[in-house]
Amino acid sequence: MVWTHATHCGRCRRIAIILVCVLASSHRSNAIAETSDDGAATVTESTPIEANQQGAAKIDDNAPPPTNKPLPGPKYLGLRYDEDFSYLDGPDGSYRPDFFDPIKHMHITDDLTLSVGGSFRARLEAVTNPTFGSAEPAQDTYFLHRYFIHTDLRYRKLARFYFEGINAMIEDRDLPLLGIHENRWDFHQLFLDVRPLGEKIPLTLRVGRQELLYGKQRLISPLDWANTRRRFDGVKLFYTNEKFDADFFYVRPVPIDLSEGLNRKPDEYREEQHFYGFYGKYKGIPDHYAELYILGLHDTGDLTNANGRVGDRTLLTAGGRIGGKTGNFDYDGELMGQWGTFAGDTIRAWAGAVDLGYTFKEAEWTPRLGAGFDFGSGDDDPTDGAHETFNQLFPLGHAHLGYLDLFARQNVLASNINLTFKPCKKVTTRLAWLTFWNDSETDALYNAGGGAVRRDPTGRSGHDIGNELDVTIKYAHDAHSSLLFGYSHFWGNNFIKTTGPSEDADLFYVSYEFKF
Repeated sequence: MVWTHATHCGRCRRIAIILVCVLASSHRSNAIAETSDDGAATVTESTPIEANQQGAAKIDDNAPPPTNKPLPGPKYLGLRYDEDFSYLDGPDGSYRPDFFDPIKHMHITDDLTLSVGGSFRARLEAVTNPTFGSAEPAQDTYFLHRYFIHTDLRYRKLARFYFEGINAMIEDRDLPLLGIHENRWDFHQLFLDVRPLGEKIPLTLRVGRQELLYGKQRLISPLDWANTRRRFDGVKLFYTNEKFDADFFYVRPVPIDLSEGLNRKPDEYREEQHFYGFYGKYKGIPDHYAELYILGLHDTGDLTNANGRVGDRTLLTAGGRIGGKTGNFDYDGELMGQWGTFAGDTIRAWAGAVDLGYTFKEAEWTPRLGAGFDFGSGDDDPTDGAHETFNQLFPLGHAHLGYLDLFARQNVLASNINLTFKPCKKVTTRLAWLTFWNDSETDALYNAGGGAVRRDPTGRSGHDIGNELDVTIKYAHDAHSSLLFGYSHFWGNNFIKTTGPSEDADLFYVSYEFKF
């Protein structure tokens, strides 16, 4: 299939017109969408495109008198196992009813409850020159679809068994298949929770296959943009109350190995890789948070470092994050340092990020104007025995380094300015302009997966990589369904133009998701 840039833009305009017509005719819903703070939302981190919605509460004549606090209702989180439907034990009128209430918080006995849920997502993507024209075909259009189903069995607060299955597939892709695209009919999560000190002490031990999500997902994320989502096998001990969260974990990543074929079952963790650490969060100041963490990664596989040497890797990452909201102003900042050894080289690397925003709450469409900066160090000299390229671990780069997913938080400096606004209650639009540079002129350019794709060892190609424009429009119909439209374009500058083919890259996508 040949799709020229003009055709590409023409289709984008037609889709945008259709979306505007749909949005103009949308009707009100009494469901509530997931709350987002452009970062942390209870236990999940959300991208700035997510919308907040409140529908009209349905209250009968015998219900308690209304208050300013919204009635509880279905709220679907980034980590589905953190959803709470215990409000259904309340009397009629104390919560907003939903069509799926009968399969949530079902009492098998007085002490044993079962919830069933799931999701479906379909996304059409059209990508042009994802490697700047160095691979064929230059243009590819394909269809991604995935299905999750989970069961959550709880015995009071003492014990719990959680299972989630997955079927993720891709159709009509001509470019090479990646592990983030397919995982057919497998179990995605399977774990057991127990409270060893009793249900009144919120200390929980979790054992099994599980997703992890921390902070703003700069280092640890389930990678929801992928068709398959990321998970780990291992154990986690966590304590949570109104002011503190403290997690200790030891896990092993569970990759999807396409070399074994798409029908192999089940997926297995990578035996050579060990990931462990502590992550703590203080929530004692309203509308603000502070986090500290120390993370270890040990890999005994034959790995090649940024200096071209092969061997084991032992990596320690320590960092902190602060953020919150004050009036119309919101902020988030994170600083990370890394130490260890990699194939005989000493690791000395660091990274950081800052996001600032101001929301004009009294203005029409409540626009938020934001700016940010993301950084991951590079290695200036591959012969000095020091490995200075930051390791991004297991991130969601999509939310921070451009929706085209061209770059990792490794040897990169990226600035962005962005504007988010709501032309109507259920629609959120975001525009972002990003600029990319190399930290080190002699280090490589790394793709979203952390693989080196281009390098100029002489350094003559300079720092200037290029610019990206991201446009996203999200229509959140209700708590269950949403429609997302996006378009991104990348313009390569001096580094791209002097190190190989330098065609501009494009991405167009339309996605629909339903959760229950």
